[in-house]
Amino acid sequence: MAMVMWTIWHQRNQLRVSSNVFPKAQVLQQATQSLATFQQSQQSLIQPSATSRPQPRAHWSPPPSNCLKLNFDGAVFREFGKVGLGVVVHDCQGNATALWSKQAPLPFSSDIVEAMTATRAMTFAQELGIAEFILEGDLEVVINSLRSKEASLSSFGYLLESAKSTLVSSKCIAFSHVRRIGNKVVHNLARHARLSEVCRCGWRMFHHT
Repeated sequence: MAMVMWTIWHQRNQLRVSSNVFPKAQVLQQATQSLATFQQSQQSLIQPSATSRPQPRAHWSPPPSNCLKLNFDGAVFREFGKVGLGVVVHDCQGNATALWSKQAPLPFSSDIVEAMTATRAMTFAQELGIAEFILEGDLEVVINSLRSKEASLSSFGYLLESAKSTLVSSKCIAFSHVRRIGNKVVHNLARHARLSEVCRCGWRMFHHT
């Protein structure tokens, strides 16, 4: 009813300004079409687009059986002018098989902290002889730069490009984004670096502890 009344009012206004109008017999048809258009526009606002990006996972999940997962994160200690870098390696059962953490001087950007940690995680994988792995972090801009085939023009791009260039011999590497809540284990490890300068535990040694 509201749409019919609006259509009649709209037709009256068009008559006043000498515009082309549709016959009165088409008022109901025009009102029905206008209502359908309005309803479709509302549905498109409520329903997500098929091409919209999927939301990152909120919870951590183990890797497939054919590879390992390296989670990385950084923690900033501005009062000391330091940062903590942390890497944790997990197997397909969710067991932590290796870990590494270290203090480093505070850079001028928090993004660089994450890039530094991602770079060190890739080096750590090579030191352990891990050829197939998933590298996972909670800063999307770093993960997107790692995924991209184009050189990053960001302040940390040179760090990631240098590290990626050393991975040519690896068989299977993927880069994954997870929300902070799903990355809390390695975040706590990075914060632990505040207490110790270097902590490294290779996976063979880790199984015996």
